[in-house]
Amino acid sequence: MFHNEFCIFAAFLSTGKDHTDCGRPCDRHKVELRDRVGATFPVVADTGCRNTVFNSVAQSAAEYVGRMRDLGLRTFRIDLLRENAEQAKQLLDRYARVVAGLDDGRATWRELRVLNQLGVTRGTLQVV
Repeated sequence: MFHNEFCIFAAFLSTGKDHTDCGRPCDRHKVELRDRVGATFPVVADTGCRNTVFNSVAQSAAEYVGRMRDLGLRTFRIDLLRENAEQAKQLLDRYARVVAGLDDGRATWRELRVLNQLGVTRGTLQVV
């Protein structure tokens, strides 16, 4: 969903203030933010101590891969979050088939039961 320069791990799980003195609690803890309706949003720290807050539901652009290929795209990125090895293998195999044009992206998206949102949203932005 978004990237954040503020490190939730350092702020709440250590006495340090940043990567230089926090003890890297992100290597040992899983953190999720919970919204007002109970949905949980995983938070992951990268090597630069930036935090990425992921959506509560997996997203897929499989439905759009054919069109993107028609437009000349040949390299695609898949972010896996907390899948185990078997789940990762299954997802990578499925997406490889979609990218190769062997499977229909729309059918894959439906079978995975994930969001097919591509791009950005307004989120909770209210214009006043």
